[in-house]
Amino acid sequence: MGDMLRQDYDWSNEVAKIQAPVLLAAGDADGVLPRHMVEFFELLGGGLRDGGWDGSGMVKSQLAILPMTTHYDIFAKPALVETVIPFLDSPMPTSK
Repeated sequence: MGDMLRQDYDWSNEVAKIQAPVLLAAGDADGVLPRHMVEFFELLGGGLRDGGWDGSGMVKSQLAILPMTTHYDIFAKPALVETVIPFLDSPMPTSK
């Protein structure tokens, strides 16, 4: 696994092709840096414009950066559950 992680990889093309709603969740002290999560979110159309008062500018994907959270303890954090459940329970958005 260490050898694999030391190799360069770029998922940009694959991420940009995803059509389904995506919830990107990471810790603010994660090994996957928050700026990389923002880059993925932008590839999904997020963070590129204001969502608008009526939500018409919202994209179907979401980004959550959890405070005081690492890659190692994110699954033990109640904030992850509090973020994931509403995403899974929400109706499928009709916007991009």
